Amino acid sequence: MPVFPVESLDDPRIEIYRNLRSTNRTRDLGMMVAESDRVVRRMIDSECEMVSLLVSDRKLEKCTGWIPRDLPVYVLSESDASQLVGFDFHAGLLGCALRPPSPLLDELVDSDRAVQTLVACPGVTDPQNLGVIVRLATAFGADGLLADNATADPFSRRALRVSTGSALKLPIRHCEDLAADIDRLRREWGFETAGAILDTTAIPLSEVKRPGRLILMLGNETSGLSDELTGLCDHRWTIPMTGLVDSINVSVAAGIFLHTIFEQGRRLEP
Repeated sequence: MPVFPVESLDDPRIEIYRNLRSTNRTRDLGMMVAESDRVVRRMIDSECEMVSLLVSDRKLEKCTGWIPRDLPVYVLSESDASQLVGFDFHAGLLGCALRPPSPLLDELVDSDRAVQTLVACPGVTDPQNLGVIVRLATAFGADGLLADNATADPFSRRALRVSTGSALKLPIRHCEDLAADIDRLRREWGFETAGAILDTTAIPLSEVKRPGRLILMLGNETSGLSDELTGLCDHRWTIPMTGLVDSINVSVAAGIFLHTIFEQGRRLEP
């Protein structure tokens, strides 16, 4: 593997790693940066095209056994790396890759399968919440995730870390017009929509019977689903709770919903 000791923090080859906490440079350039051994290794093992690694001098020896031979590795001290990236570089490893392309809508649909699940996350703005949802969606067999312009970046460093790299496995579509995409999924491929709703008129999850092709819609952490998207819901589902709390975190709710529809989906499959 080509190893390049970094002699200056102004080296243009490591510019993509600068001030990662306070910039959208990676997204704007069509790249993503992953942190930690586990997520970087999953990035390397994925179909994404790797660009480079940034490694602390104390970490390099521990990584040499699994770094691809042709992947450029930039090495510097932990203190210099912390200054470059804008946070404590205690993990000692970052990886940069090109982002996977946003799939076309019909690429999310398998015409031979009657049971499919898509998860829509309009306006889920917290990267940690989104990362958890991506991980749960992958664990419980979702076929893809729909994000809109208000959704947190699923390929941000933080979301990738929380999802443990699951975003590299789950097809994620960025929807310029989520309502139009949902309408097309309903009309052309027979999907039904279910909104996670805080409403006493919604159906309790224990009474839910999922359709074969389902879009589970999870709304913003504070305001939930917009009126427009709520109007597109074929079903309104809710999680019964005591009156001691107003609501639960959207990622916690996602896990409860996804496990239920996963179990029902397995029983529907031939």
